[in-house]
Amino acid sequence: MDAQCNIADPIESKAYVDRALLRLRESGLRITEPRKQVVYVLAATRRPLGAYGIRERVIESGGKIDVVSVYRILTTLAEMGLAHHVGLMEGYIACTTGHAHEHETQHLICSACGCVEEIEIPSAAIDAIDAAGGGGGFNRTRAHIEVLGVCSHCKRSDP
Repeated sequence: MDAQCNIADPIESKAYVDRALLRLRESGLRITEPRKQVVYVLAATRRPLGAYGIRERVIESGGKIDVVSVYRILTTLAEMGLAHHVGLMEGYIACTTGHAHEHETQHLICSACGCVEEIEIPSAAIDAIDAAGGGGGFNRTRAHIEVLGVCSHCKRSDP
């Protein structure tokens, strides 16, 4: 059962579905029923889901999909910047911030309920990362930061 803060805002959810299906279509990919089902599942939650969790939710909603298809669809969505892998939670979430940052993402992860908020990495942080790595000849191609903490909803729920 999802905590209230795990459930995506319906307006943001619809905006994500519309944006994702449009990007898939513009990329020349067919909008198949399995692709739509995965996009809808990702759009409905702020908690990262793995392929098996996504498959389970598709089946619960009356759809049909196999795990291999879910993995393929997740790979496509991630490559297009429409979904992000959250390593600490071993799952995927919908990209909620429209792509100006597709190689620099930061996720705030609630250790109590598992909800994830995606925020843009401040340019000062990127500059600091580049400066720290650049001295040793390291060239950043992508930055992904995951921060564990407690969301405001869970913080309010503590006795």
